[in-house]
Amino acid sequence: MNVIYGMYDERVGEIELYFNAISELYEHKNEGAQHEYLKDDFLKMLKSNLILMIYNLVESTIMGGILRIYDQLKSEGYSYNDVREEIKKIWFEFKFNEVYDRNAHFNSYRDKAADIINAILEGKTLELNRKATDISGNLDADKIRIICHEHGITYNLSQECRGGIVLKDVKDKRNDLAHGTLSFEECGRNYSLSDLKEIKDETIIFLKGILDGMNAYYSAKKYLKECI
Repeated sequence: MNVIYGMYDERVGEIELYFNAISELYEHKNEGAQHEYLKDDFLKMLKSNLILMIYNLVESTIMGGILRIYDQLKSEGYSYNDVREEIKKIWFEFKFNEVYDRNAHFNSYRDKAADIINAILEGKTLELNRKATDISGNLDADKIRIICHEHGITYNLSQECRGGIVLKDVKDKRNDLAHGTLSFEECGRNYSLSDLKEIKDETIIFLKGILDGMNAYYSAKKYLKECI
């Protein structure tokens, strides 16, 4: 999990550097400096890009932590009967969804059912990947809580992050920008520097609490049934 912490720290550093750069540009603008990059529209676009960077931090942290747990399951050779009920359910749904299709033939389901049964009876090593979780452009605090609950991961959050309430706005704006619903100038218009600082700081604190919970789960091998 040290790699995930390293990635988290690196991306937090990028966000802090970017935010400080925007703050300096606004200081120069307020001091009356004249430069093409100090135009209001461009500065608003820069603020929107910070929202994207913050969302990328959210998704990379949560996805990275979950995939590290999955990698550990595989590398240690754990089978279906070794893991806790939550992981069993995730694996079963993952394997079933590999063949799910409204137009799939009965034989396809029969063959997949046989594969699943044989994997359990023969104690084959569990293999999970990013498709086993619903992490793609829709992460907010509520979704992250669901993901943690589905894996049996517990965590403690600082009151300073207010339960991660700002993540919903980050997710919504990220999707608006990605789908073209809002332009970068339109999106950035809605945020002051103090707004962005609040979003940045609360997101970082929230994710650190979740990541620490994932690390405790990973280190103590709480994904195993003996740890329930």
